[in-house]
Amino acid sequence: MTGSLKRRRFVQVGASALAGGFAGCLDDGNGDESSDDTDDEGDDTADADESESVGSDGLLYAFAPDRIGIIDPDEGAVVDEITEGVSGVAWGDPRITHDHGTIFVPDSDRARLAAIDTETRTLDEWIDVGPDPLHNYEPVDGEIWVHSDDEGSFYVVDVESYEVLETVEIVPDGGHGKLLTHEELGDRAYAVNVSEPMVATVDLGERERTGTIDLGDVGGTHYKAYAPATSYAYFEHQGVGTAVVDTASDEVIDALDIEGGMSLSPDEELLAVLDGETVRFLDATDEASDVVDTVEIDAEPDALRYHDASDGLYAFTANAAEPGVSVIDLDEMAVTETFEIGAVEGWSRTAVAGGGYVFASSDAEGTVVVVDGDDLERTAEVEVGEGVDRLQYIGDSGVGYTGR
Repeated sequence: MTGSLKRRRFVQVGASALAGGFAGCLDDGNGDESSDDTDDEGDDTADADESESVGSDGLLYAFAPDRIGIIDPDEGAVVDEITEGVSGVAWGDPRITHDHGTIFVPDSDRARLAAIDTETRTLDEWIDVGPDPLHNYEPVDGEIWVHSDDEGSFYVVDVESYEVLETVEIVPDGGHGKLLTHEELGDRAYAVNVSEPMVATVDLGERERTGTIDLGDVGGTHYKAYAPATSYAYFEHQGVGTAVVDTASDEVIDALDIEGGMSLSPDEELLAVLDGETVRFLDATDEASDVVDTVEIDAEPDALRYHDASDGLYAFTANAAEPGVSVIDLDEMAVTETFEIGAVEGWSRTAVAGGGYVFASSDAEGTVVVVDGDDLERTAEVEVGEGVDRLQYIGDSGVGYTGR
């Protein structure tokens, strides 16, 4: 693949930065590696690489059907864009690799996965995967697991070669699915699917399903979270509640009479469950899984994103029913601010945090709102394009724990 070879060349240019462990802070091409070159042709090649290696650290990628707008939140403006290879795309959820070098994003309508090089700001390759992909994960360094909802399987993709290494079936007849992983779980993972009342156990190293945790005869499973303090995993059992599984034995040890989206705080001490318009905060350090407080948001809140400001920890949620970004002060356990954003045509949307900012999109108006997390101030509304929906920040992001 020519795109893969091109990408690996730029990874080599930034090798010293990656070896030092600075995710997202890639070498600008002026390192010592090329200083010993005396051949004129070699110098010209190095200069060409330098001119293309622009980097993306601290920027936000905003995905519209015919354009990827690259936003500098400090400027409150689109500073670059990707249009080549982007036309009528139904974007799924983005997943950035741990070195922040590549963003993988499914195209749900065309059974393919985009690989976007953040160093060159280019769409490097489209990768064929199973039909109706939506979510993807990097549970193992160097592997992207993208779920085909039509097949009920994960396609395991090598992040360098873009080769599909394996297909891991979770349910035989298809259904919307997700994957739960955590560093403490090692190569063990859990897969959920809305079509069956069960949780599948998965061996990441062997790339295979290994067993089933049965939750009964009705409903399916959807949202999930893991609390490392107790080694408990939480699985939404749709229409029933939330199953609590002890990962030491893979046995269901409790059932909570709440259900909805789950967000673990960055310190992994609070588990927020979006139970309708009530946000319930559970003590993720206590085996009793007690609800310690609740916050009401009458506007269809979505997944929480966190920002640790100088005066405390805040949680942000983008609302669909009454367009806005609500701010929860986690010391006061109350909504303290709501920032207006444009309407959403779908049934939900998600805020994204990073670099001290919080972002949310309006697909109806084609804009992205930028909120300063420290000053709790809306600083910009950026035009990207009609249908803009998914967002990916390049750098450390305040989303709680989502991967290894």
